[in-house]
Amino acid sequence: EAVLEELPTEPSPGPWQERMVESALALRQVLVNHPNALALFATRPAVTPPSLGHVERVLALLDAAGFSRNEALTYLNALVALVVGHTIATATPRAPSEAPAADYAALDPARFRHVREAASLLPTQDPRRELELAIETLVRGMELRRRQASRANQRAPAASPKRPKSAT
Repeated sequence: EAVLEELPTEPSPGPWQERMVESALALRQVLVNHPNALALFATRPAVTPPSLGHVERVLALLDAAGFSRNEALTYLNALVALVVGHTIATATPRAPSEAPAADYAALDPARFRHVREAASLLPTQDPRRELELAIETLVRGMELRRRQASRANQRAPAASPKRPKSAT
C-alpha cells in the first residue's frame, strides 16, 4: 500500500491521451522504485485505498473521454497488464547466476540473421522508452476504436417507435 501512495493523486491537465500515458508511466516508475514489490503487485487485486484511488482516477478519465464502463475497465486492465508485465520483464532484480548468457554471435548467421542483428542493439535499448511507445500505441488504438464506434452509432438508423396493434 505504501508503494502506491507515491502515485500522483491529482490528474494533470491536458488531453486524456496524454494523461493516460502519464498515469501509466507514473505507475511504472513507482514499480521500478520498488522492484521487490513487483510480484506482490502483479498478483493482488486492487483493494487498498491507494490502489483503488489509482483505479478510480483512470476510470474517471476514460469515462470523461466517452468510453463505456465496460470499455474503460477493459482498457484499464490491458494498460495495467502492459505496465506490470513489461516492468517485471525489465526491472525485476536478478542474481548474477540468473542473468541470461546468450551468445548471439555464436548463432548461425544464415538461420538467425535478424536475431543476431537485433541482439547487437540490446545494449542501446531503453526500457522506459520502449514501454512508453507501447502505451502510446495502445492509447492511439483506444482512441481509434472510440471514434469508429462513435461514427457507427451516428450512422445507425434510429429505431422507429413501435405502433400499437390495431384492434380490427
